[in-house]
Amino acid sequence: MSTGGQRDQAQLRSGIERWLAAYPDLVPGGATGGALEVVGLTHAEGGMANETVLVDLGRRHRGIVLRLSPLEATFPDYDLSLQAVVQNVVAAAGIAAPAPTVIVDDPQWIGTPFLVMPRVSGFIPGPAPVFDATIIAANDATQRTFQDGLIETMVDIHSLDPRSTGLAEILVGPTLRDSLDYWRAYVEWAGDGDPLGALSDAIDWCFANQPRSDANRSVLLWGDPRLGNLVFDAAGAVHAVLDWDLAAVGPPEADLGWYFGLDFMMEQLFGQRVPGFRERNEAVAYYEARSGRAVVDLDFYEVFALVRALAINDRHQRITVAGLPPKKWSGAEARRRGNPMIEVLSQRMGASL
Repeated sequence: MSTGGQRDQAQLRSGIERWLAAYPDLVPGGATGGALEVVGLTHAEGGMANETVLVDLGRRHRGIVLRLSPLEATFPDYDLSLQAVVQNVVAAAGIAAPAPTVIVDDPQWIGTPFLVMPRVSGFIPGPAPVFDATIIAANDATQRTFQDGLIETMVDIHSLDPRSTGLAEILVGPTLRDSLDYWRAYVEWAGDGDPLGALSDAIDWCFANQPRSDANRSVLLWGDPRLGNLVFDAAGAVHAVLDWDLAAVGPPEADLGWYFGLDFMMEQLFGQRVPGFRERNEAVAYYEARSGRAVVDLDFYEVFALVRALAINDRHQRITVAGLPPKKWSGAEARRRGNPMIEVLSQRMGASL
């Protein structure tokens, strides 16, 4: 569920049907004949930074996906048009991002601007691979295929030059300091001026321990590299790369740190991992071999990733309480309720000292 709840499905359906009738030529994927009609509409599970709506247009069309800004903001600026630009650019460069992606700025249709992209069918792992039934039921070789697909996707994304594609001019970056400045401001904003002390201390740690910045190492960053943001086909190959909300420009370790940092967090919280996945050092070596690029300062970037993940998670907790109407938590209530991610972050920071 997106932060702050979801919009009414009947109203969404009515507005989408009117938009389809007015602009059938803008529908990504194209139709094979006949009028477009909505035969099914559901909200996607998972994901809180946006509201994602899956629209079934019947057998003549593979369907579309709509992305809307959440009713309660996860980020101070949620720029759907920026996401659309990134997806279209990387798709044109050969990355399997859903495209073409279209932005509808006019709020008359469903009450808010929205992004439209083609729907890609396939297997999307859950947010915690160790609890995903399909992954756990697979043999070790197949499990490794899933993980390798993610690593290879990062290699492909990092091979794109953000300067030649024009993305360097519109995304956060290219230096680590740019990113640190952005996330320090985010921690203050997300905490409504009363951030968790652990978060403020951790972002200070990142500033104090940042490795030497080198803009020449900057690449295009996916921002949220994890299995749950990939669509796999029946053979286990990557069929689509999703969720470009956090795309940025910076050192490749920022993406690697996010993947390995979240993997560390899952193992610490749940005490188990997917048996067929490569261990961290082996997975890093696989990335290096595929990319021809040495990985440096990964410990720091894992800590920085956990700081970012905790900041986003804290924002979500302050907005949405499971099973209750949307409400905003105060900083005091957030501290009282606690967050197990804080202990995981502390452990990882300690290991990096």
